[in-house]
Amino acid sequence: MTYFMYDAMGEEIDEPDEAQIRSLLAEISSADEEHPDVSLQHESGWSLSVFPDRFVRWQNVESAQSEPVDATLSSWDDVVGLLLMTARGETDEVTSALAAP
Repeated sequence: MTYFMYDAMGEEIDEPDEAQIRSLLAEISSADEEHPDVSLQHESGWSLSVFPDRFVRWQNVESAQSEPVDATLSSWDDVVGLLLMTARGETDEVTSALAAP
């Protein structure tokens, strides 16, 4: 396994494909305070969390020195694109995309 995703209830899904990722994103439209997001984590430790308003948090959850990067994306397709890049381990590309104005 190279990546996994947590659904809105915290259940782990191993290596979801794009259709499954889109389905998991649809679940967060009814998110509550206890379960506000879904996230995808790559084996490298990098994780992308997604909230109902397309707000994302990018961080290396295995590094105490890593500061999270927050952004609000303009479309759900952009969110899916970043999740797929994370799944492929394209961490530099995700970091660059979130740093762009």
